[in-house]
Amino acid sequence: MFRVVLTLVCAALVAAGVWWWFREPSGAAVPAQAEATPAASPSTPRLANATAAVAADHAPQPARSEPGTTQGPDYRAQFRGADDYWDLAQSLYAPARQGDAAAQYWLSRALGYCEAMYDWYFIVHQSNGTVRHRTLDEAQQLTASRPVFTADDVRDIQKRCQRLRSVEVPPFGTSREWLDSATAANYPLAQASAARYRAVQVRQTDLDAAHSARDDARRLAFDALRSHDPEVMAQLGDVAANLAGDDPAEARKQQWLWPLAACLREAKCESMSEWMHLFCNIDTQCQPFETPVDVIRRQAGNDFDEIERRARELNEKIDAGTLEEGDIGGRG
Repeated sequence: MFRVVLTLVCAALVAAGVWWWFREPSGAAVPAQAEATPAASPSTPRLANATAAVAADHAPQPARSEPGTTQGPDYRAQFRGADDYWDLAQSLYAPARQGDAAAQYWLSRALGYCEAMYDWYFIVHQSNGTVRHRTLDEAQQLTASRPVFTADDVRDIQKRCQRLRSVEVPPFGTSREWLDSATAANYPLAQASAARYRAVQVRQTDLDAAHSARDDARRLAFDALRSHDPEVMAQLGDVAANLAGDDPAEARKQQWLWPLAACLREAKCESMSEWMHLFCNIDTQCQPFETPVDVIRRQAGNDFDEIERRARELNEKIDAGTLEEGDIGGRG
């Protein structure tokens, strides 16, 4: 597949820990952790009553509504502001077990980040079956060959994940289990993530399975768009590019089309801020003054005017309720 789409897909998949999705077996609708209540110290997780101790001192504070809900805590802001994902997971665990789909999704994001990123930089699997944790200095040296993340990023990964990845058995369940739960509950961001995983499978399976994966990806993405959430739309570039058939030029346009449509709905394109950080770690042409739209314009080249026009048309269809499943990746 062409370089630009591969670069974007790889950055998105690394950030979300997609490799863990395919590695983990599918869980039940809600993780079966009824007797496991995480204690405050990761070295000695206390197994006791399921929900009472978890929420006592770490209950999320009410803020603006999550997309697709009428009201509720701003788990998105809590995720982005958290310095230690053990504390974040502990605060989300009780509402997630009680069926809060937003809590389930953001718990999955926190766990998935640490399952993928901490393991990538800090875990060494030794020949005797044990693991060794790299020091921060050792892990930072890996950025020379793994440039998606900087040395400062690796320090943040250790800070957020060291406690969470120091326990032998995850006391909060796995990211895959909670993402399955949030997807089953029709939480838009979870549906967008699931759509991306299914879209990637379109190119990795036989013909019949590819048709099924394509249909699932479109259905999940289309349903997720009911939220009108720019962060959902930003994720759909990977979905649409993989559903565009065997036309590399159209796949490239689809890859940029959806993130640009998301940016056009926001004052500062906040939904693309994480992507911008990762992409510019590996794109030496990025400039400090550039916005995500500037990067898209530069990468799209002569196709930008067409992509912008189509992005505006997508937004008009979404707002008017006239979008069709076939608009996601074309009719292929």
